[in-house]
Amino acid sequence: MMSRCAKRMLAVPLVLALSLGVAARATAAPAAGLSWQVHGTGSGSASLTAVSSSGPAMPQFVGDATYSLSLSMPGTTGPNGAGGRCEVISGSGSVTAADGAMISFATVGTLCNEDGSGSPLHYNGTYRITKGDGRFSGAAGGGSLTATFDSTHFIKIDGTVTGF
Repeated sequence: MMSRCAKRMLAVPLVLALSLGVAARATAAPAAGLSWQVHGTGSGSASLTAVSSSGPAMPQFVGDATYSLSLSMPGTTGPNGAGGRCEVISGSGSVTAADGAMISFATVGTLCNEDGSGSPLHYNGTYRITKGDGRFSGAAGGGSLTATFDSTHFIKIDGTVTGF
């Protein structure tokens, strides 16, 4: 049988070991990363073979920011069910915080016009974070990117980001 003193002496290291294990789990980054969204409105030029768009954005975890998106490298075109055409297209973009820190990404998807030449364009694609700098130097992740290009450009980025 153990004395009270011996039990107390064994209890202290046990409690310390358990609390360190809980603290280590609490400080570790979540395996799935953070869910984030970026909403932006802007302007630029847009055709079925190339898009250049930029403007103010409000991303989660970043604060006031701007976005830029450039799509090019035309691929296969084909008719869509609405009387317009679609093109497989790829490009790159970035989200830049007010302090200059940036998250850059690559994107690939489909760019379609609504109902023929000159009609508004819609982009549906995916993105992958290619690098980050400043406070985002360890950023990684990806998700979906959707945009519409008419007199005002609207962009929405949804996904998962890790590393900051």
